[in-house]
Amino acid sequence: MFFKRKKQNDKKEKIIVSFGQKIGIVCLRSLEEHIVKNKIIKCYIIASSPPHQNVINYARNIDLLEIIISSNFKQEIEKIRKLYKNNSVKIINLADFGERNMMRDVD
Repeated sequence: MFFKRKKQNDKKEKIIVSFGQKIGIVCLRSLEEHIVKNKIIKCYIIASSPPHQNVINYARNIDLLEIIISSNFKQEIEKIRKLYKNNSVKIINLADFGERNMMRDVD
C-alpha cells in the first residue's frame, strides 16, 4: 500500500502577486478562475496605471483581490512578502497569464 505525502508547499497558504502595465477584465477573469481552482487565500495586482471604472467595478466582486497602483513593482512585492512571511507567494506576470496570453497574436 502506498501513501502520498503532502509537500511542504501544500501546507502553506497560497498568495498570488501579479503585475502588469494595465489591468483589463480579461485579466481579472483569468485570475478569478485561478483563485478558485488553486485555493488562493489572497491575490494582489500591481499596476502602473489606474484601471478603467468598469474593471474596478468587476474587481469589487472578487473578495480576495486587492489592486495596488504603483510603478515600483519590486518594492510592492517585497512589502507583500514581508506581510506574508510564512506563506507561499507566487509572482505572475499578467501578460503571460490565462486568457490574455492566449489572445495575443504570435509574430
